[in-house]
Amino acid sequence: MPIGDLNVPVIGKNVVIGALVQTHVLIATFILGSALIAPTAEYLGMITKQKRYERFARNLARFIVLLFASGGALAIAFVLALITLFPVFFSYLQNIFFWVFIFEAFLFLGVIIVIYAWYNTWDKLAYRKTVHIVFGIVAGGIGLIQMTMIDVVASYMLTPSEAPIQDVARTYLDPTFIPLNMHRFIGNFSYVGFLIAGWAGWRYLKSTKQEDREYYDWMGHWGLLWGFGFMLLQPVIGYGYLKAIREASPKAFDVMMLGNEAWHFNVLMILLAILGIASVSYFVHKLRFAVKPMETTRKITIGALGFTALFSILNVIPFTGNIAPQVGLVFGNSQIPLGAMYPWKFIGLIGLMLVGLVAVGLYLKASATGFHWGRASRWSQYMLIVCAVTIVLTMIDMGSTRESARRLDNNPGYLINGCITLEQKLTPKTCPAGSSLVKGVKNNGGSAVPGSSGK
Repeated sequence: MPIGDLNVPVIGKNVVIGALVQTHVLIATFILGSALIAPTAEYLGMITKQKRYERFARNLARFIVLLFASGGALAIAFVLALITLFPVFFSYLQNIFFWVFIFEAFLFLGVIIVIYAWYNTWDKLAYRKTVHIVFGIVAGGIGLIQMTMIDVVASYMLTPSEAPIQDVARTYLDPTFIPLNMHRFIGNFSYVGFLIAGWAGWRYLKSTKQEDREYYDWMGHWGLLWGFGFMLLQPVIGYGYLKAIREASPKAFDVMMLGNEAWHFNVLMILLAILGIASVSYFVHKLRFAVKPMETTRKITIGALGFTALFSILNVIPFTGNIAPQVGLVFGNSQIPLGAMYPWKFIGLIGLMLVGLVAVGLYLKASATGFHWGRASRWSQYMLIVCAVTIVLTMIDMGSTRESARRLDNNPGYLINGCITLEQKLTPKTCPAGSSLVKGVKNNGGSAVPGSSGK
């Protein structure tokens, strides 16, 4: 059997790799975002003397520790599956990013030590709170550096640098490396915030003690501010990321926005509409329970909800009736003027962002005087749960969009865009790095890897 010609019965090896990666990303993103939010809450608890911040930070830290083992196991399972099912591709990848992988391994060890030390010294450093908070910040910082190590691989696979692989710096700083890191950095906070809000909503509905209901009511408010607040930054950052993809790999951009995978973008707009409407609806409800009555502020927020719905409708209108041919969702090929990216999608996304900022600003103004916690209605908590479910679907959709872009509608599909096909064959003529990939393998290992003939 040729090397790398293994497969998985029924579902195929691509599904196995995709399932492992998506699951790991969902867990790892939660851990990273939580490792940044928890020390922030601990710090706020220290300076405000409000016990709810301390309770929240410690519970979140405990969950990080419990979840870390699962995330690490999935990462190891993914690497083993990649080596087994795509050995030729992995050998090239390891050759390109040898130092990145080495550094990532040490960072993984470091973050384990610091996170567990941070959690286990919670009581011992109770009277040296600043030192303890620094532990948490360091853990989050190491996690951020880890994220860049992974992002350099992900971004390179979509937009390889036009430089020999021996040029480590230029290979590392490929065309979409910085935009992807900005996108994921902001996304970490938004993703975790919405999940925190959803969990708080669920716990609020199940709680019977007034003290717990007050805490989980506050926690839902706290999580949603992180989730929705940082989500509003994504249209600008996402535009920069898409622009970088279009400039570096026009074919991949066309697949994402105009090809058979364009339906992912339509799904993304629907999910953003749900997040926007649900979040602003929650704000409208919560303003009823402000300590200082703010009826005018609430009426303006209701208006913001109406505009949020209007801009969301504009965003979800498809460009053509050929929405998802893979499942037969086709209503002709005629173009829909209001579905064009320019100017209507730009108007919709910018409008959604600006109206959202107004809603958040009004809500923060009311929160400065406080709310009557523990009086939330059931439907407001359902909104938080809807946000949590929707953000998970959004993460899956966006990850699938980026990875599917390299397939170029399977004509041909690539593992590294333009360089290595899905069949693990090297294509130096179309690879931005040229023949340096083959030369690098020969120089480092003494002989070429199978499939590196360039035919």
